[in-house]
Amino acid sequence: MSSSSCNRWGALLLTISRCLAVAPTARKGFARWIHCLWCVVLLGYVWIGCIWKCVVFDAEMPTIEKLLFLMEFPGNITITGLLVYQAVLNSPYAKEVETQIHRLICEQDVAVAQRLYQQHGKRTRLLLVYTIVFHGVCVVVDIVNYKFNWWTTWISNSVFNLPALMISLGVLQYALAVHFLWLLQADLCHRLAELQMRQRPPKGIVNLDARYDLFFAALVDAGGCSSQVLEELRSTYTSIDRHHRQLLDKFGPFLLLNFGNSLCSFCLELYMVFNFFEQPQWAAGILLFYRLLWLVMHGGRIWIILAVNEQLVEQECHLCLQLNQLEVCGSHLERTINRFLVQLQTSIGQPLLACGVIDLDTLAMGGFMGVLMAIVIFLIQVGLGNKSLMGVALNQSSWIYV
Repeated sequence: MSSSSCNRWGALLLTISRCLAVAPTARKGFARWIHCLWCVVLLGYVWIGCIWKCVVFDAEMPTIEKLLFLMEFPGNITITGLLVYQAVLNSPYAKEVETQIHRLICEQDVAVAQRLYQQHGKRTRLLLVYTIVFHGVCVVVDIVNYKFNWWTTWISNSVFNLPALMISLGVLQYALAVHFLWLLQADLCHRLAELQMRQRPPKGIVNLDARYDLFFAALVDAGGCSSQVLEELRSTYTSIDRHHRQLLDKFGPFLLLNFGNSLCSFCLELYMVFNFFEQPQWAAGILLFYRLLWLVMHGGRIWIILAVNEQLVEQECHLCLQLNQLEVCGSHLERTINRFLVQLQTSIGQPLLACGVIDLDTLAMGGFMGVLMAIVIFLIQVGLGNKSLMGVALNQSSWIYV
């Protein structure tokens, strides 16, 4: 895959994001005002649809289920409003971090920069195709669920799938920006491995061999060069860590709201799937498939955010391991390695938090699962209590709603 084709995939993602009002435009003057107007109009359309759905929703179900179901709409309103704010009013800051990341990549060798862009293009293509195909399937299932009633399905897709696609593109923006940083850290590991290979004695030389002393003397003479390389790597790592913190500052509120919204929706959808298999109504099989898609979407959003941050932490641990394996042949080189190690250990020791609340680490999945199971078990207990008091009619009617 050529670098130009990689850039095309990134440009396609940016164009789709701009059309859906979740990315700022690069143009100025009249074109920028047109884009801002379109963003405001699309946001107003989404907000009106969500508010209308909250007002007209009258399905018979327990209050707690209705509350969890309706919480998705204020969540969508807040998250889409935050994304559009970043694209319209906070446009210079929204583009600043990404620009600095690209500038850092351009500072690398031409061959290295081209390789990083190629790898990033493959990841962009994969995630973009998955996202578009997934939401396309959701639209088709919604159309079939409403038996090709075009007006009804237009409203449903406007209320559910349109804000869902906007939020998914916002998640992609963060995930792909962090992926760029991960590629840069992987390149640091590669360069450290090359430095470590240059420090190894030739084959056949052992510690008691006279040639080993000659090799070690040459290694000491090259220690200044090794220190310089390590200082350059440490400077690059410092920039990577700073850009990652800036990304967390920029996307922190979005990530926090997305976690809360996805967790509530995931709990309710999982409970409704449980209800279906308790007393199957196979006539609503399409709706079951729709709910399974919604479970995949909300679970996938949480997982991809945690996974991309976990990759950075793993690379930092790998950097520590490689630094500890370097041959120390001088006091200056030892101090350089120690400074690098202290910086890495300090960064690893500071947890990655969204707004200082949510730990962005796959180890946090245990906490999410605990909260998820507590809410689902609570909903099951409420459902069992309602069935014992009111029969199964309420339980059956609460399944068929969208």
